[in-house]
Amino acid sequence: MARILITGASGFIGGYLVALALERGDDVTATVRAGSDRSRLNDPRLHLLELPLHDEAAMTTVLRATDRYDWVIHNAGTTKALHRDDYRRGNLELTRRLVNALQNAEKVPDKFLFVSSLAALGAAPADSDLIKNNQAPRPLTPYGESKLQTERYLESLPLDFPWVVVRPTAVYGPWERDILTFIRLAEKGLELTIGSEPQRLSFVHAADVAQAIFRVLESPLANHRKYIIGDGQAYRTADLGAAVRKALGRKKTLKLGIPLSVMRPIAGLAETIGRWQKKPSPLNREKLPELAAENWHCDVQPLFEELHFKPRFNLYSGMADAVNWYRQHGWL
Repeated sequence: MARILITGASGFIGGYLVALALERGDDVTATVRAGSDRSRLNDPRLHLLELPLHDEAAMTTVLRATDRYDWVIHNAGTTKALHRDDYRRGNLELTRRLVNALQNAEKVPDKFLFVSSLAALGAAPADSDLIKNNQAPRPLTPYGESKLQTERYLESLPLDFPWVVVRPTAVYGPWERDILTFIRLAEKGLELTIGSEPQRLSFVHAADVAQAIFRVLESPLANHRKYIIGDGQAYRTADLGAAVRKALGRKKTLKLGIPLSVMRPIAGLAETIGRWQKKPSPLNREKLPELAAENWHCDVQPLFEELHFKPRFNLYSGMADAVNWYRQHGWL
């Protein structure tokens, strides 16, 4: 049994991390703040810790009063923002404060796992094979840039700080809301794609992300390392639609490919509405290069071969799991 601290526990992936850690019998503490959605954090075995991630000194004080954690899973961060600098503040600067607080409180864990993203590397060139951990990073969005900056910060730390980084590809599953938009449209008979060129895609179910993260935490090999997390399958644009149609029980949809020239003003309008509402839009102009990139196939062999990870789901079985959950919970 490990003592684990999980930041971002109320989020999409965070909820899976908490559930799996409790299933394993670990002693789990989830960080929360005022206003956190605690609907997935109501298990009586779970400890809740109000950790002021915005305030390094206050964090240090709180951590000094707690027992040391064996593992810290740093899953908190900013995935959508109204302003470019918000990504740096919500990812790089937040991580720096947490690391400093752990060091100042003399509570450095045995392993500090940072949940980054494949967006930190960016897509592979269309004529290449796979996105690899050692390729030159070319993030396509401010979000990806901020994740890469955070990774580089961790790499700059003294060797005795036990960091490890995971880079999930596109994550889906119950509780996820972005791919849900695609599913809802398909349920109504409309299948939308962006750009005119077919894409090479990779996916991973959130339950498999959680399993992979614990495989990394358990492995003595996984220190000062980075691992891409995916299901190991190479998909094309058509596979996403086919998996969703099969899960929905639909044989046909009307397929529309929207050119980038048309998507840009739509994304701009979504941004404007988001600013009016003071709520970041998942669709924005900075996100378009990532959504339209042709090659997101990725190399997961280090995770599979070194750590013997085997995903439970592929896109078809995973999408069936997600759609069943959405229906049972009234999201579809």
